[in-house]
Amino acid sequence: MLRAWWRKWRALILVFGFALVSIFAFPLLPDRYDPSTPIDLTVEPTFVTPIKMARINRSFPACVNAVRAAGLEVEAHSISSDEQGCGMDQGLLLKQGRYVYGGGVTMTCPMMAALAQWEIHVVGPAAQKHLGTDVSRVVHYGTYSCRNINGALAGPRSAHATGQALDVAGFKLADGRQVSLLHDWDADDDNDDGKAAFLRDVRDGSCGVFSTVLSPDYNENHKDHFHFEVGGWGICR
Repeated sequence: MLRAWWRKWRALILVFGFALVSIFAFPLLPDRYDPSTPIDLTVEPTFVTPIKMARINRSFPACVNAVRAAGLEVEAHSISSDEQGCGMDQGLLLKQGRYVYGGGVTMTCPMMAALAQWEIHVVGPAAQKHLGTDVSRVVHYGTYSCRNINGALAGPRSAHATGQALDVAGFKLADGRQVSLLHDWDADDDNDDGKAAFLRDVRDGSCGVFSTVLSPDYNENHKDHFHFEVGGWGICR
C-alpha cells in the first residue's frame, strides 16, 4: 500500500520539496552555489556554474555585463557573411584581457566568457604552479574564420566560422621565457623547466571551461596548437 501511494505521489512530492528548498535554502547559500544569482566569472566554478553560463548564453546583454565585470575590455563586433554557415550576429572584439593577444580576437560572447574563466582559473594558476611566474602574452592562430573543419575544401563548417573557437599556439611569460606547443609539448619534464607540465595542466583545466579541447595528443593537425571551442561535440584530448 505504501509503495503504491509513493509511486502515485512521488513526482508531486519531489517538485514540492524542490520548491521549498528553492524558497528557504537558496537565499542562504553563497552566491557561487546559488543558481538564481548572476554569474561571477572571477569566482572558482562550481557545479551550478553551467546553469549560470546557460543563462547568459541566452542573453547577450547579461553575457556582456559578466564579461566586463570579469575585467575584460570588449566592444560589440558582429560579422556578416554571404557564405552559408559563416558569420557572427552578436559578437565581441577583445580590446584588452588579462593577457595580451597577438592580432584581433573576435568571438561570440559565450566564448569570450569562457576565455575570461580560462585566463583566471586555468592559465594563471598553471603558470604559477609549474613556471613560477605569470603569462604576459597568448600566442594564437586566430578566432573567427569562415572555413571548414581543418581547412578542408568540403565538409562541415569549423566552429571558427561562427566565432566559437580559438587556436592557441603558445605563451610568452612575464619573465621573458616562451612556451610553444610545437617544441615543448613532448619535452622531458626533468629538463624543460616545467613547460610540458604547464601545457598539460592548461589542456586538462581547459576541459572544464570549453566544451571541446583538442591538443597535440588528438591528431597531427593539432601538433602545434590547442583548439578551444564552446557549443561543440564535447571532447577533451
